Amino acid sequence: MNYRALTPTEISVMKQNGCNSADWNDIKVKDGFDCNNYVRVNFSGEIRLGLTDETVIGTAGIIVQSGIFDASLHNCTVGDNVHIAKVWERIINYDIHDGAYITNIGSIICTGSRAFGNATEVNVLNEQGGRSVLIFEELTAQMAYLMTFYRHDKEFIASMDKMVRDYASKKKSAVGKIGKMAKITNLGSATDVVFDDESYTNSCSLLWDGTVGKRAFVGPNVVAEHFVFASEACVDKGSIVKNVFVGQKAELTNGFLANNSLFFANCIMEAGEAVSVFAGPHTVSMHRSTLLIGGMFSFFNAGSGTNQSNHLYRIGPVHQGIMERGCKTGSGAYIMWPARIGSFSLLTGKHCKHPDTSELPYSYVVEKNGDTVVLPGANLKKFGTIRDILKWKKRDHRSNDLPRLDIINYDPLTPLTTRNMYQGIHFLNRCETDADYPSGHNFIIEQKSIRHGRELYALGVDFFMGEEVMKKLSGINFDCSEPLGALLKPEGDEGVGRWVDAAGLIAPAAVINELCSSVAKGAITSPEALAKALQTIHDRYSEYKWEYVADNFKSCYGITLDSLTKDAAISILHRWTESVASFDRERNIDAHKDFNENSMVSFGIDLDPQNREADFNEVRGFPEKNDQMIAVHNHYAGLIQEAYAVICRLKESQQL
Repeated sequence: MNYRALTPTEISVMKQNGCNSADWNDIKVKDGFDCNNYVRVNFSGEIRLGLTDETVIGTAGIIVQSGIFDASLHNCTVGDNVHIAKVWERIINYDIHDGAYITNIGSIICTGSRAFGNATEVNVLNEQGGRSVLIFEELTAQMAYLMTFYRHDKEFIASMDKMVRDYASKKKSAVGKIGKMAKITNLGSATDVVFDDESYTNSCSLLWDGTVGKRAFVGPNVVAEHFVFASEACVDKGSIVKNVFVGQKAELTNGFLANNSLFFANCIMEAGEAVSVFAGPHTVSMHRSTLLIGGMFSFFNAGSGTNQSNHLYRIGPVHQGIMERGCKTGSGAYIMWPARIGSFSLLTGKHCKHPDTSELPYSYVVEKNGDTVVLPGANLKKFGTIRDILKWKKRDHRSNDLPRLDIINYDPLTPLTTRNMYQGIHFLNRCETDADYPSGHNFIIEQKSIRHGRELYALGVDFFMGEEVMKKLSGINFDCSEPLGALLKPEGDEGVGRWVDAAGLIAPAAVINELCSSVAKGAITSPEALAKALQTIHDRYSEYKWEYVADNFKSCYGITLDSLTKDAAISILHRWTESVASFDRERNIDAHKDFNENSMVSFGIDLDPQNREADFNEVRGFPEKNDQMIAVHNHYAGLIQEAYAVICRLKESQQL
């Protein structure tokens, strides 16, 4: 871009407007520069000024004149059609891009000593370190997961550390950035902060060493140090954060306190506190009395008063805990780390004996007389479980026109949960012959729960396997001459064996290990390449999933996939529709409990007890008209319709 010196006339006009400069020769402007739109401005250092021939959209859509009014700038480049007004101290060492709107601020200063939050070390899970994650602008939940939990692979961790530090060194600059169409209003002070395009910072108190991503929002009374706020992140209403990453469409608000924590896509954290927390996608905490500390959470919902402790008063806060995908806690739930709770479980009460229920997903984990008691599979048929699973995808509010950082697999059942249910069946079989077996995992299972839990897990396994068979058959041409089993045979076997949930990415463990090996050996050297490799794994999820199904086909159905006939396939689909109908029926029964007499106790406050139902019906409505119950039923009904369509095609092909 070509700039020229100010003319004597322009200097004279600007002086008349109250402008000052230590050296007017240090100011360069574009052709078309309008000196009338600079009033009471103090310039120092190297200054570059753009055009002011258009208006600027300010807050609340108000149109204002571009230009600089009542401000002090040092070593700044100002783009076209920027509005800067009421800078009470200075803006120092910043490139201010086209269309930016800055008003009523204290100071914005770039010292050149930091990388704007990039490569900040965040001590997740262990407050004293050991699982530290280096945050940066392109960090994804999957990258953070690998950096956190693959510490055993020293070469991989060293390569990741170098990758992030190299990225940060490129971001380090003596000049900060205020991006296109960015808005900064009523700011106290910001030091070494990048404000990306279309970001909005309003009335926050202090920002130090960080990045405010594209379209991110930072609101009133926020204090943030050493941070990266991803695109469309929101940190608002008195939140105080330090050493924190906030992911896309994640929200920290209403005085939330966070230290050394990571919050990925679609998290909502209000009023409470987080310390050394890895909050995977869709982690939610809404209560002032709730503390999350030293734990891994994902698709998690924290009840009021949820608390953990991680120190045991020995060598310090070093203990960690894992709440696997989809867990919930009831009000007042407490757990002493270390502990690990299986996926989609509900935890209530106080637990101090370090339970490991990872082999028993979909369980109730309750306290009874000071002991942890597990009701295996009890959450599998609950209406709330499927309601949560179906709602998460609807609550993914990330914009489609921006690259999505975190990979999120929303499948209700996966090879991982299915493998866990298989493990649950084996675990319960062992419990039946050895009543003390659960004590080795620091919990109790009552004998009456064993048979029921096993039945529930078997039903869950059958649901997953049958749905995958149905989906695979729906894409098969039954009229060809090849045997059905041959048409279904997978091409590879990478999906066989153990699977992992890498903070939203469901994948075979062997594939993830291979990826880590590629990073360790230097085949992947940049965040962009790593993100692309992770996305490729996600894109192949269906292939891997079918490989898992094929490997477990005989254990589920008693025949090999190679020997599958059309008659057998029809039988499998009929069996599966019965499982689907069972889930629909059981979850409908569970949902109806919200419409029974006990649910009406607080209704009809000024009515006779026999008439309170009228008040209840007016407020709650009727189960057959409940939107959530209808949505869940339609989900199952749609699956059954798909299955019968495949059955009809199979039967028609038999008649040819």
